[in-house]
Amino acid sequence: MKKSLTPDELRLELASAKPPLVIDVRRVDDHDSAPEGIPGADWRAPVLLEDWAGGIPAKADVVVYCVRGGQVSQEVQAALTERGVTARYLEGGLAAWAATEKKG
Repeated sequence: MKKSLTPDELRLELASAKPPLVIDVRRVDDHDSAPEGIPGADWRAPVLLEDWAGGIPAKADVVVYCVRGGQVSQEVQAALTERGVTARYLEGGLAAWAATEKKG
């Protein structure tokens, strides 16, 4: 499985019979300044990953996103993968999701 997926791929998966668990891992300041995210996503502070990673259900397919799909979500994706979680990050992050939302 690849490490990332596009907003369009995520939309397809969210509409499927077995949607992924979507986790918003934007930094606290980014989340607080714009709390709206992808519908159904749970926000988790990336700095507290050690505290919440163990609560991810076994065999869950996880997609994480940050503001632009860069360092934050990629580091969380890598850390979750190291723990045995099937995790991917959203390419372009919330910014790409919002841009494609406006197109559609």
